Amino acid sequence: MLEKWKNDPSCRDKALKIIALMIILAVVILSFDVFTQSRDGRRQIIDEDGGTESELCMILSDINGAGDVDVMLQYGEDEKITGAIVTAEGAGNPVVKNNLINAVMAVFNIPSSSVEVFEKKAAGNNEEEIEDEQ
Repeated sequence: MLEKWKNDPSCRDKALKIIALMIILAVVILSFDVFTQSRDGRRQIIDEDGGTESELCMILSDINGAGDVDVMLQYGEDEKITGAIVTAEGAGNPVVKNNLINAVMAVFNIPSSSVEVFEKKAAGNNEEEIEDEQ
């Protein structure tokens, strides 16, 4: 049978076409798999200088009444965010505090028990405490 494939040009052409078709199908299947992998649009980009925290600070400070905001994130296994501490000037207002908690919960898909929000000291208070200590 191998002699037939070697000697008959039409059989050899058919074999080459079948091999070429199999290679093309393999490439198409592999590329289809690569381009259709499920991706979460909320994928986090974490860089060495705390980019996630700074981006979150900017967003949270846009919440009405929040004022200046600082954020610290807690990372668990697989770099997944498991908790957050937020300090904000306007966190003394219960509505603002609730809005901050809801925003962090929504962004990182974590429960409210994993988000703590505290009122930030006003800038003038730090100077007064230093003067009182002296």
